[in-house]
Amino acid sequence: MVQVTYSYKNREFFQMEDRLLNQLAESGKRLLFALLEPMEDLLMTENGKIRICLDERPNIELEGFSAAMKHKIECTLRGDEDEVN
Repeated sequence: MVQVTYSYKNREFFQMEDRLLNQLAESGKRLLFALLEPMEDLLMTENGKIRICLDERPNIELEGFSAAMKHKIECTLRGDEDEVN
């Protein structure tokens, strides 16, 4: 199972406290899962976490994935389709 969380100032959020921010966060999760949909069967066997960090330098951190899956996700997020296959 893959879990998506947001992080801000070293605090992790599964659900944002503000209604508008929560709607934006849920929209971001849906878009991320849509981007990773071609790997859905492979992701079902993984037990990882995708943390979207919203600090001064926003980034996405991957935790708990196998090295091959982590590489595929990173290539997909960068748009390197040639390396995904």
